[in-house]
Amino acid sequence: MNLDATTPITTDIRKLLSVNGLIIDVSTGEIIGHNDTPSVLVGPAKYKCELGKCRSIDDFEDHLSFVDRRKLPPHALHSLRSEVDNAHGEWRRTTIDCRITIPQLRLLEQLHELVLYRNIIIMSQTDLAMSLGVAESNLMKKLRVLTDSHMLRVSTSRDGSMRKREIKLSVNPRLIFRGDDYTRGKYIEYWYQPTGHLHTVVTEPLQTTDFLTLAA
Repeated sequence: MNLDATTPITTDIRKLLSVNGLIIDVSTGEIIGHNDTPSVLVGPAKYKCELGKCRSIDDFEDHLSFVDRRKLPPHALHSLRSEVDNAHGEWRRTTIDCRITIPQLRLLEQLHELVLYRNIIIMSQTDLAMSLGVAESNLMKKLRVLTDSHMLRVSTSRDGSMRKREIKLSVNPRLIFRGDDYTRGKYIEYWYQPTGHLHTVVTEPLQTTDFLTLAA
């Protein structure tokens, strides 16, 4: 068969859909074959636990399973060192002593290594004490060097917010933060709001809708 320039060329392009292991022609409804690839609809749906509502290590790990931490900015000590210098400069200029002491800085550097996401650490009290090189019975005393100066907030089962023998640390995001600068800025803003309003807010991965809610 010879085709000239005016002869239309037709092609049979089928729109196919895979449903429950069957390949179906959308136009005719005809079953074309079988597909062994699991459907995205198969299996239970997995929901992301909000960071601020994490009450255990399991909750935190579940939240992190939705986070691609490879896309986070490099986790360096630059912001912490910068705040140390700024605080020292403020003291020199105004004589207001807001300096970060050597013991505080050493502890902050240790916590910096433990922060996986945002400004939050959730782990067992035993593991935290081991990481900080202190006996578990002296853990709270060790942390007090930061909690007394409002650089750190601690939640445990004693205040009903964590599972027994587990602990959540929220570090001032000016000092330690794993995330982009915009989100860090929002965390800093809400860190300095009244504690009753803030305590859950600063541990949330803030979105635009969150800002509107907070403003209301």
